Amino acid sequence: MKVYYIAYIILILTLLSCNGVDKSKDNEQFYTTQDSLTDEDRLKMLNDSLGKYPNDIKLWLAKGELCKKNLDFKCALDAGARSFKLDSTNLQARELYAWTLINKPNAPLSDIETAQRHYEYILSISPKNPQVLVDLANTYSLTGDFKTAFKYINDALRIDERYRDAYVLKGSIYRVMEKYDLALSSYQTALQMDPNFFMGQLETGWLLTQMEKHDLALEYYQNAVELQPNNINAIYGVAKSYQDLANYDEALFHYRKLAKVSPKFYITFFNQAFIKQYHQNQLDSAAYYYDKAIRIFPEYKEAWYQLGEVYLAQKRTTDAARAFSESLHIDPHFEPALDGAKRLKNFKYE
Repeated sequence: MKVYYIAYIILILTLLSCNGVDKSKDNEQFYTTQDSLTDEDRLKMLNDSLGKYPNDIKLWLAKGELCKKNLDFKCALDAGARSFKLDSTNLQARELYAWTLINKPNAPLSDIETAQRHYEYILSISPKNPQVLVDLANTYSLTGDFKTAFKYINDALRIDERYRDAYVLKGSIYRVMEKYDLALSSYQTALQMDPNFFMGQLETGWLLTQMEKHDLALEYYQNAVELQPNNINAIYGVAKSYQDLANYDEALFHYRKLAKVSPKFYITFFNQAFIKQYHQNQLDSAAYYYDKAIRIFPEYKEAWYQLGEVYLAQKRTTDAARAFSESLHIDPHFEPALDGAKRLKNFKYE
């Protein structure tokens, strides 16, 4: 059975959920929820406490929810598995473990089916939980059973018609079905429920980019940057939107900003080089930025190829031959580099 990768993530709004975590003073020796603490501080405190109390399920659940909130899937999976192993009757542990199974990168069908069984069990005990209904719907959407997925989404909305994540999942399914107008409507409804929903702003921007509505996409990426100023996906969305709108100076400004936030994000340098090469006729600068991208990611065949084109335009045939060769060493069937090497053989100085 084919697995469909739905771009759907439920963000956790608090460190501790209300279902089963004891927030009494008994736990104050383990963690605190003071607003002055960052999530990094909280995670360190939880890890320190777990070093002393490795079998305390409340600590593992708190860690799992924190990792889930920050989309640290490996951390959440470890915490979910440990908490479920400690007490398989704990519904929060079961729910956390199921969530981590379907949010693993390239989750196999067996994990999706396992998560599905966990959610069905939770619903048998707590049938009016809209979050579990949406999560269960997601397991069906991941296997392409959109009809059943919509059934559970609608069940959740009958319980809570303003349940934001139901609309998010609806939008993601419509996006996979290439019903982009319906997807956009669903995402926008989710944002009406919660304008500060960062992933909703980002998902809507991605969808509008896919629809080639770059001016509208830019607005959502800018909203996302306001919510999380240092998020690389949001900044990249702003920069790339400006590039798609042919506002190259603004695009370069935001790519430089992105390079400061994430110096190893090599696509930033590739896109700057591309603008310099094809839109500003600054070949030396283009070569410089392609080289920066390659130094970070030596297997970047597109950057090697484009560097070869820059050198060919500069009549630096030896350097061009080396760049095309490097691209073809990475992928012997890469058509642009094959074409570049062919043109290089027929190159004539004017």
